[in-house]
Amino acid sequence: MDIELYDGRVEADLTAPVRVPTELVRAAVDDARSPVPVEVHRSVALSVARGSEKTARLRLERLARVVLATGQVDSPAAVWSTDWAALPAEVYQSLDRSIGGVWDAASTRNAMRDSVRAVVRACRDAGLMDHGTATVALSALQPEKIGRDEDKQARGHIDAHRVKAAFEALAADPSATARRDSALIALLVGAGLRRGETVTLDLSDVDAARETLVVTGKGGVVRSVPLAPGVRRALTAWLEVRGEGAGPLLTPMSKEVPRVAVVETGRRLSVDAVAAAVRRRFLGESEAVRPHDLRRTFVGDLLDSGADLSTVSKIVGHSNPATTAGYDRRGIATRRAAVDRLSVPFV
Repeated sequence: MDIELYDGRVEADLTAPVRVPTELVRAAVDDARSPVPVEVHRSVALSVARGSEKTARLRLERLARVVLATGQVDSPAAVWSTDWAALPAEVYQSLDRSIGGVWDAASTRNAMRDSVRAVVRACRDAGLMDHGTATVALSALQPEKIGRDEDKQARGHIDAHRVKAAFEALAADPSATARRDSALIALLVGAGLRRGETVTLDLSDVDAARETLVVTGKGGVVRSVPLAPGVRRALTAWLEVRGEGAGPLLTPMSKEVPRVAVVETGRRLSVDAVAAAVRRRFLGESEAVRPHDLRRTFVGDLLDSGADLSTVSKIVGHSNPATTAGYDRRGIATRRAAVDRLSVPFV
C-alpha cells in the first residue's frame, strides 16, 4: 500500500471510521506473533511482539483506524501489510494532521498517535529505521499536553462502606461462586491487582503462608505483592472450596448446580468475566463499578494511610511513581495541611 498525503481532501470530510471487526484484529495479532508473519509486515509485527494481547489488539486496531480515516484505503489488512519503515517523514506529518481533524478528544488523539509511534519505535529499535529518520517521524506525532483535572482521581474510588457492604453480602452467600468472587475482589481492592493480572495467577504464585503473591505485570515484569490479612483470609476461604490442585488460582465454575470450581481443565477466567463479577457484586443505583476502580481505591487507601509514593508504586507495579501519583485522590486541602505543618523562621 502506498500511503499518501491527505492534504488534497477537505478536512470536513474526514470522519472517524467504525471499529475494526474483532475477528480481523485477533487474526492479525496471531499472525504478527507467529514465528514467520505472513500478512502483517515485520515493521508492524515488531510493535506488538511483546506485552499483553489486549495492548496488541488496541495498537493494531487504532493503527488501522488512523489510516482508514484518511480515506485512502478501506482495508485494515492493507494497513498492517505496509512497510512503515519505508514511509517518508511527510506521511507521518500528514497522518498527524488527519488525526487532529478526525478525533475531538485530546486523549483519543494521543492514543491514535501512539499506535503509529509504537511502530516507529519498534522499527528504530530493530534497525529498520535509522535514528534520525525515526526521530523526525516521532516528532511529527508529538502527544498533546492534557491539563490535569485535580478532581479526576476523586472520581472512581469506591467508598469504604460500599466495599464493606459487598463483602458482607458475599459472606452471607454460601455458594462456591461467592467464595471465588470474594477472593477476586479482595485481590483487586486489597492487593491492587489489574484484572489481567488476576486471571494469569496460578496457585503456585501464592506462598504457603498466603502472605505474598508473585504477580506478572505489564511487559512481563514480575513483582512480589504482600497480602493484607483480609486478603489472606479471602484466599484461604476460596482455596477450601477450590482445593490444592495445581493450575489457575481463580477458576471458572461448573455449569451444574451446585456449582464447584473447575480446576482440572486448566481453564482460566477471562478479563470480561472478572469485570462481570465486579459489576454483579457492586450492584447499585450509581454508575457500574469496574475492576480498575478497585485498584484505584487500593492506591488511594494506601496513600491515605501514609504510605509513601515509591512504596505504593512498587506494590502496584508502576515503573514510574508519577503514574501512581495520578491515582492520588487527596486534594488541595491535604497539601495545604502538609505545608501548614512546616516551620519557616521568618522574623
